Amino acid sequence: MSPRALGRHTRGLSLLETMATATVLMIGILGILLTLLTASRHNRRNNNLNQATLIAEQELERVVNLRCAGEPVSDPCANIKQLDNSVRPVWWSANGRMRETAPPPNAAPHLRYDLALDVDPPFEGGEQGAPALTRAIAPHGTQLPLDQVVNVRVTVSWAEAPDAPRRAVALQTRMAP
Repeated sequence: MSPRALGRHTRGLSLLETMATATVLMIGILGILLTLLTASRHNRRNNNLNQATLIAEQELERVVNLRCAGEPVSDPCANIKQLDNSVRPVWWSANGRMRETAPPPNAAPHLRYDLALDVDPPFEGGEQGAPALTRAIAPHGTQLPLDQVVNVRVTVSWAEAPDAPRRAVALQTRMAP
């Protein structure tokens, strides 16, 4: 074949084809970056949610371990009732340690959570719960005196950014002597 015939059959990329290929490649890279950023944001949100749940579980365990052991005998849950409407801040760092004092300025990043306790009579409004608190308790078949039962709710709230809406986790249990 002559060089002239080869020139007609071999062809390089035109500038337009190169630009179209670069544009498609850039759109693909941007799509991947946006997916990674979204996944990172969701991971951070899930981490904050897990930390808040752990804080709520620890606080609920602490309250349950106090037991209804207050005085007088007519109100054995008085020691639990005095925790009603208490709110305190706690901080959790990326290294998994909770602290009850604000971290120093040069410390690892910490997220502030607000920990609130609400102690109420066993019924709020018209709910009765299941199983009913008025049921007979085995083995003696007696009923709990409802004035000695308290509902304990632990709420942990936080804001993921200064201008973001607050998020919250709530756990609750009922306690009796």
